[in-house]
Amino acid sequence: MNALAAILPISKLEPGVDVLFYSPDEKRAQRLTARLRDLAHVQWEDSRTFSPERWESRRGTQHLILLDYSTDSANASTALARQLTALAPGLPLFGVGSTASDQAAGVLAALRAGVLDFFDMDASDHEIRTLLEHALHLPVTPAAPAAPAPRKRGQLVLLLGVRPGVGASTLAAHLGVLATPQPPEKSPRRLDSDKQDPATDTATPKTLLLDLGQPAGDAELYLGIGSDFHYADALRSASRIDATLIRTALPHHASHLAVLAQGSEMPLPPPDAPEAAILVERLLEHVEMLLCDLGGLPTRLVPAALLRAADEIWLVADQGIASVVSLDACLRELERIGVRDHRLSLVINRHDADCGIGAEQIAKRFNLPLLATLPDRSRALRASANQGLLLHQVTPRDPYVRALAPLLAKLRTGASHNAATPRWKTLFTRGGGPRWKTP
Repeated sequence: MNALAAILPISKLEPGVDVLFYSPDEKRAQRLTARLRDLAHVQWEDSRTFSPERWESRRGTQHLILLDYSTDSANASTALARQLTALAPGLPLFGVGSTASDQAAGVLAALRAGVLDFFDMDASDHEIRTLLEHALHLPVTPAAPAAPAPRKRGQLVLLLGVRPGVGASTLAAHLGVLATPQPPEKSPRRLDSDKQDPATDTATPKTLLLDLGQPAGDAELYLGIGSDFHYADALRSASRIDATLIRTALPHHASHLAVLAQGSEMPLPPPDAPEAAILVERLLEHVEMLLCDLGGLPTRLVPAALLRAADEIWLVADQGIASVVSLDACLRELERIGVRDHRLSLVINRHDADCGIGAEQIAKRFNLPLLATLPDRSRALRASANQGLLLHQVTPRDPYVRALAPLLAKLRTGASHNAATPRWKTLFTRGGGPRWKTP
């Protein structure tokens, strides 16, 4: 079949411009043809019968090469993308598929294959037209809505545990969920949080937890989620990070918190990786709050881009002598690299008033503002984790939860931060998955 559709306003596109769509499914080609009506000419090629000879014979006659990234065709299209790139280095390739939650694997595969952009078949006609004209390097002429106001940059807060085991990852998981603005309630028809699927929402998450702590993936475990898309993948695709990818490729907690974690079996990228700065800025363009868990990560390995861009750097320690020594070493390293400044604050975790050395003494000794003291609630935190839940889901008025108030007050999000108010609804709207870990 040569599925042809007269798709473009004659005044806009050159006569004879073709879009070549590689797919094993002719019906998908017909659907694409229908979606691109009045915009372009679509020609279908069965990707299963691709040959370099045929490609060379028609090379240079198409403006756009589209690859089918429906879930069942993604692997074949990725293999085809490699062939096309080998035959024509620098050839612009575009993916076609759906960004629905059950099709997210296709979006992720397209991103990893290096496509320049992605045609969402569920998008509006205006969105498809805009993307097509952009891909063809033609000026976009929408119906002239008012230009949107510049997007406000999100807030970046680093939780830097001065040594492994001081509770930074546990703190990050709780803050991430509690700081995430909740969508308006539609109906109380279901209370089983394990069955909620925030990925079905079309809105981009407002809060993202960047989990770079060591051991890798601890925050993900506390939240009961996992993903095949990790920090290293995001670095490789930093310039292509957008709202669609954040919504579809990243895992989401039932609270609508998105998470991007370092893979447990992947080597940690170098702290001076140039792509890190691009990634941080792209993420801050699309979320209101970027919370970064650096628990257990040596200060010298913290990505420099994070330290430079951070709005707040919270040092998490406890009252133990080893922690105090590590805090001193951490501050010396931060001073060496030029980031020991007004952004630093101290959080003392597992605080015990009878310990002998008080939180205020530690803060004064190191000339740091004391942002919060969190009580020692290790047993309660362990018990909630063993149920696959965060502590506020089990005991909303627990002293640990109430002590988070000064931290939440510093986060610029639309979430309600009254940690002392009873939240019976929280038990149902902010549930986690079935995976669990003992802190």
